[in-house]
Amino acid sequence: MAIEAGIIDLLTKKELTVLGKWDYISHQVVASPFKPIDYMDKMDIFGYKFIPGYSTISKYLIIEIKKGKASINAVEQLMKYVDWVNQEYSFGDYSMINAFLVAHDIPKEVIDFRNKHGKRNYIKGRRPVIPTEWNNIRLIKYSFDKVNKKLKFEEVK
Repeated sequence: MAIEAGIIDLLTKKELTVLGKWDYISHQVVASPFKPIDYMDKMDIFGYKFIPGYSTISKYLIIEIKKGKASINAVEQLMKYVDWVNQEYSFGDYSMINAFLVAHDIPKEVIDFRNKHGKRNYIKGRRPVIPTEWNNIRLIKYSFDKVNKKLKFEEVK
Protein backbone atom coordinates (compact mmCIF):
# COMPACT_ATOMS: atom_id res chain seq x y z
CA MET A 1 0.00 0.00 0.00
CA ALA A 2 2.88 2.40 0.68
CA ILE A 3 4.18 2.00 -2.87
CA GLU A 4 0.64 2.46 -4.24
CA ALA A 5 0.18 5.62 -2.16
CA GLY A 6 3.58 6.91 -3.29
CA ILE A 7 2.75 6.38 -6.96
CA ILE A 8 -0.67 8.03 -6.58
CA ASP A 9 0.94 10.99 -4.81
CA LEU A 10 3.49 11.34 -7.60
CA LEU A 11 0.83 11.11 -10.32
CA THR A 12 -1.42 13.69 -8.65
CA LYS A 13 1.46 16.20 -8.56
CA LYS A 14 1.40 16.17 -12.39
CA GLU A 15 5.18 15.78 -12.50
CA LEU A 16 6.64 14.27 -15.64
CA THR A 17 7.70 10.75 -14.75
CA VAL A 18 8.17 7.49 -16.60
CA LEU A 19 4.46 6.88 -15.81
CA GLY A 20 3.33 10.02 -17.65
CA LYS A 21 0.77 12.68 -16.69
CA TRP A 22 -2.84 11.70 -15.97
CA ASP A 23 -6.03 13.73 -15.42
CA TYR A 24 -7.87 11.20 -13.21
CA ILE A 25 -6.36 8.68 -10.79
CA SER A 26 -8.07 6.08 -8.61
CA HIS A 27 -6.98 2.93 -6.81
CA GLN A 28 -8.37 -0.52 -6.13
CA VAL A 29 -10.87 -0.25 -9.00
CA VAL A 30 -13.03 -3.31 -9.70
CA ALA A 31 -12.02 -5.09 -12.91
CA SER A 32 -14.32 -8.10 -13.15
CA PRO A 33 -17.98 -8.94 -13.61
CA PHE A 34 -20.14 -8.55 -10.52
CA LYS A 35 -19.53 -11.26 -7.92
CA PRO A 36 -19.06 -11.41 -4.14
CA ILE A 37 -16.58 -8.74 -3.05
CA ASP A 38 -14.04 -11.26 -1.76
CA TYR A 39 -13.68 -12.67 -5.29
CA MET A 40 -13.59 -9.42 -7.28
CA ASP A 41 -10.46 -8.51 -9.19
CA LYS A 42 -9.17 -5.00 -8.50
CA MET A 43 -6.66 -2.94 -10.44
CA ASP A 44 -4.10 -1.34 -8.11
CA ILE A 45 -4.23 1.99 -9.97
CA PHE A 46 -6.60 3.07 -12.74
CA GLY A 47 -6.77 6.41 -14.45
CA TYR A 48 -7.26 8.29 -17.66
CA LYS A 49 -6.23 11.42 -19.49
CA PHE A 50 -8.25 13.78 -21.64
CA ILE A 51 -7.59 15.11 -25.09
CA PRO A 52 -6.05 18.53 -24.27
CA GLY A 53 -8.76 21.19 -24.16
CA TYR A 54 -11.65 18.68 -24.18
CA SER A 55 -13.38 16.40 -21.70
CA THR A 56 -12.98 13.39 -24.00
CA ILE A 57 -10.84 10.51 -22.73
CA SER A 58 -7.82 9.77 -24.90
CA LYS A 59 -5.96 7.14 -22.84
CA TYR A 60 -6.60 4.74 -19.97
CA LEU A 61 -4.00 3.89 -17.35
CA ILE A 62 -3.57 0.55 -15.59
CA ILE A 63 -0.84 -0.04 -13.02
CA GLU A 64 -0.22 -3.37 -11.30
CA ILE A 65 2.20 -3.14 -8.36
CA LYS A 66 4.28 -5.91 -6.86
CA LYS A 67 6.19 -5.09 -3.68
CA GLY A 68 9.10 -7.41 -4.43
CA LYS A 69 9.91 -9.40 -7.53
CA ALA A 70 7.56 -9.41 -10.54
CA SER A 71 6.38 -12.76 -11.85
CA ILE A 72 4.86 -14.19 -15.00
CA ASN A 73 1.56 -14.35 -13.10
CA ALA A 74 1.73 -10.56 -12.63
CA VAL A 75 1.94 -10.08 -16.41
CA GLU A 76 -1.03 -12.42 -16.89
CA GLN A 77 -2.99 -10.53 -14.22
CA LEU A 78 -2.19 -7.20 -15.90
CA MET A 79 -3.32 -8.57 -19.28
CA LYS A 80 -6.62 -9.60 -17.70
CA TYR A 81 -7.09 -5.98 -16.59
CA VAL A 82 -6.10 -4.72 -20.05
CA ASP A 83 -8.79 -6.93 -21.62
CA TRP A 84 -11.34 -5.73 -19.06
CA VAL A 85 -10.63 -2.05 -19.75
CA ASN A 86 -10.73 -2.75 -23.49
CA GLN A 87 -14.18 -4.35 -23.24
CA GLU A 88 -15.67 -1.92 -20.71
CA TYR A 89 -14.14 1.43 -21.61
CA SER A 90 -12.12 1.63 -24.84
CA PHE A 91 -14.65 -0.19 -27.06
CA GLY A 92 -12.16 -2.55 -28.66
CA ASP A 93 -9.41 0.02 -29.20
CA TYR A 94 -6.39 -1.34 -27.34
CA SER A 95 -4.32 1.67 -28.45
CA MET A 96 -6.15 3.72 -25.80
CA ILE A 97 -4.60 1.61 -23.00
CA ASN A 98 -1.27 2.19 -21.26
CA ALA A 99 -0.34 -0.64 -18.89
CA PHE A 100 2.47 -0.68 -16.36
CA LEU A 101 3.87 -3.42 -14.17
CA VAL A 102 5.76 -1.81 -11.27
CA ALA A 103 8.02 -3.96 -9.11
CA HIS A 104 11.24 -3.75 -7.13
CA ASP A 105 12.82 -6.45 -9.32
CA ILE A 106 11.89 -7.62 -12.81
CA PRO A 107 13.60 -10.89 -13.80
CA LYS A 108 14.56 -11.69 -17.39
CA GLU A 109 11.89 -14.42 -17.68
CA VAL A 110 9.21 -11.79 -16.94
CA ILE A 111 10.62 -9.50 -19.63
CA ASP A 112 10.70 -12.41 -22.10
CA PHE A 113 7.14 -13.44 -21.20
CA ARG A 114 5.90 -9.86 -21.65
CA ASN A 115 7.62 -9.65 -25.04
CA LYS A 116 6.07 -12.92 -26.22
CA HIS A 117 2.60 -12.89 -24.60
CA GLY A 118 1.92 -9.29 -23.58
CA LYS A 119 0.22 -8.34 -26.83
CA ARG A 120 -3.17 -8.29 -28.44
CA ASN A 121 -4.27 -8.21 -32.07
CA TYR A 122 -7.22 -6.02 -32.97
CA ILE A 123 -8.72 -4.10 -35.88
CA LYS A 124 -8.78 -0.32 -36.21
CA GLY A 125 -10.87 1.63 -38.66
CA ARG A 126 -13.73 0.54 -40.86
CA ARG A 127 -13.06 0.95 -44.55
CA PRO A 128 -10.38 -0.15 -44.95
CA VAL A 129 -9.80 -2.01 -41.70
CA ILE A 130 -6.28 -1.85 -40.32
CA PRO A 131 -5.00 -4.94 -38.50
CA THR A 132 -3.03 -3.67 -35.49
CA GLU A 133 -1.03 -5.17 -32.65
CA TRP A 134 -1.04 -3.77 -29.10
CA ASN A 135 2.06 -4.43 -27.01
CA ASN A 136 2.07 -1.59 -24.51
CA ILE A 137 3.04 -3.17 -21.21
CA ARG A 138 5.84 -1.13 -19.73
CA LEU A 139 7.96 -2.70 -17.00
CA ILE A 140 9.02 -0.26 -14.27
CA LYS A 141 11.49 -0.93 -11.45
CA TYR A 142 11.09 1.15 -8.33
CA SER A 143 13.59 1.97 -5.64
CA PHE A 144 13.62 4.34 -2.70
CA ASP A 145 16.12 7.20 -2.65
CA LYS A 146 16.94 7.45 1.06
CA VAL A 147 18.79 10.75 0.68
CA ASN A 148 15.92 12.61 -1.06
CA LYS A 149 13.26 10.41 0.56
CA LYS A 150 11.36 9.70 -2.65
CA LEU A 151 10.46 6.81 -4.89
CA LYS A 152 12.52 6.50 -8.06
CA PHE A 153 11.34 4.73 -11.21
CA GLU A 154 13.32 3.23 -14.04
CA GLU A 155 11.87 1.57 -17.14
CA VAL A 156 13.18 -1.89 -18.01
CA LYS A 157 13.33 -2.53 -21.75
